[in-house]
Amino acid sequence: MLQACHGNNSEGDDDTINYAADTTKSKNIVIGKDDALFVIEVAEGCLAEIEIGLLAKQKGTDKRVKNMGAIMVKDLTKGKSRLALLAKSKHITLPTAIDSVDEKSIAELAKKTGNDFDHAYLDKVRDDYKKAMLLFQTTAKTAYDPQIKQFASRNILTIQRHLDLIDAVHGSMKSIGPTQD
Repeated sequence: MLQACHGNNSEGDDDTINYAADTTKSKNIVIGKDDALFVIEVAEGCLAEIEIGLLAKQKGTDKRVKNMGAIMVKDLTKGKSRLALLAKSKHITLPTAIDSVDEKSIAELAKKTGNDFDHAYLDKVRDDYKKAMLLFQTTAKTAYDPQIKQFASRNILTIQRHLDLIDAVHGSMKSIGPTQD
């Protein structure tokens, strides 16, 4: 879902800064490269996780996996809409398609069936959400833009709630286990 975590803190590169109008204060503000990358990365992650959630609703064998997929789609669609408003206010262009790395992992997941799919889905979203948590926590502390910092802070609780749900469903299914091919 989200591969990089605010790792590039280079300063002084003219091509790494976006200028955006802050309409609430009628002055220009600077959007740092890491802040803009966070918004773009989260948008990419939302697109991928929505697709994965739809896959869980469709292919999940266990009712809990299907329900979790539905919850993820609902929450991520709502979050993606809020992110789009933020991006628009900062003049950041969001991706409209899933990137090739996520496409490949979704295709691999889609090949699985039955309990194998359910467990692979849970493993995938757990890994994705752990990466997302780190990204959001880092951004909540280090973002230059106050609105981006606030967006990251406000969504940490939702990410934690999703992680808790993933762990609860995964824990309740451990006795089932994936089948061996």
